Amino acid sequence: MDRHSRFYFFFLAIVIAILGVILGGTVFPQYAVKQVVSPEVVSPSPDTSTEASQPKETGTRIVETEESVYIRVAESVGPSVVNVNTKTRVQFFFQAIPQEGAASGVIITKDGYILTNNHVVEGAQQIRVTLADGRAFDAKVVGRDPYTDVAVIKIEATDLPAAKLGDSTNLKIGQIAIAIGNPFGLGKTVTAGIISALNRSITTESGTIIEGLIQTDAPINPGNSGGALVNSAGEVIGINTAIYQGAQGIGFAIPIHLAKSIADQIISKGYASHPWMGVYLDTVDAQMSAYYRLPVDYGAIIMDIVKNGPADKAGIKRGDIIIEFNGEKITTADDLVVRVMRCKVGDRIKLGIARGDQRLTIEVTLEERPRGE
Repeated sequence: MDRHSRFYFFFLAIVIAILGVILGGTVFPQYAVKQVVSPEVVSPSPDTSTEASQPKETGTRIVETEESVYIRVAESVGPSVVNVNTKTRVQFFFQAIPQEGAASGVIITKDGYILTNNHVVEGAQQIRVTLADGRAFDAKVVGRDPYTDVAVIKIEATDLPAAKLGDSTNLKIGQIAIAIGNPFGLGKTVTAGIISALNRSITTESGTIIEGLIQTDAPINPGNSGGALVNSAGEVIGINTAIYQGAQGIGFAIPIHLAKSIADQIISKGYASHPWMGVYLDTVDAQMSAYYRLPVDYGAIIMDIVKNGPADKAGIKRGDIIIEFNGEKITTADDLVVRVMRCKVGDRIKLGIARGDQRLTIEVTLEERPRGE
């Protein structure tokens, strides 16, 4: 074989090798799809004579695309989310002007109990609920709780598609969150995101602190109030309640374990019970401390006390500064309020107090907050 023949076959071998690589995989692209992996389903291993030489089948992994998760959740939970339309009358000079509102609610029982927000139905003279199938009903307020922004309304209907309620005590930052509601009165709308943070506290326009909230970047718009925040399993994990005005991607939902607890109390007795100290507070900071020559530059100062309330009975006085709650440092009035809210009626708490040069520990038994207080 001459030099030219050897070169020809050598060149041909290189070309064939290159073609083999190309046809073997680089020409056919693989399209990546974001996936959600459902829990593993365990199936029994086959009983065969070759079991020792064969790898055991321990289970089947069910893979679901993220898109199909959204579709499945929207189809399964959507019928349980209702439109809540309200009519109120507001005074404008010497005339009552009708005002309409559009929001959302979640069916929690087949016989017509619906979870929504306190701010949705507060002051409403008329409430109209429209179901996903188009049927409309007048609704009445069973009870509402301004301290958690939870309300329960009722329609006279049976065999309704009640939502499946999940466990909001074991949520993880980063897990899928799907919001379903009635933004701007447009009708049922589904948006998606993740759980961005947990145990958030916000202060409402009325000054009420609502704590323990779920923060999500799933778009929550006006009208979504009272709607459902849902996990990838189609379980309601929160009731949408608030957004930061002027901010994108920051919405809040009431954890369903809290909303359901409040709803159960409202259904059984018409209102929800909350622990109460019977004090009016302000925050001590460096400026206040210097101006009034206070013994500390942090804490919650007692501005006033309800006569015969829990704090009064325990011996707390005006001007006392609460600096500890059950051994934990208190830096602001909000710190104290949040910790009391996490307690139950009847709980006994130990407060560290700065009273002039004295440092005291006083035990207070929390009582039920009087209605309207």
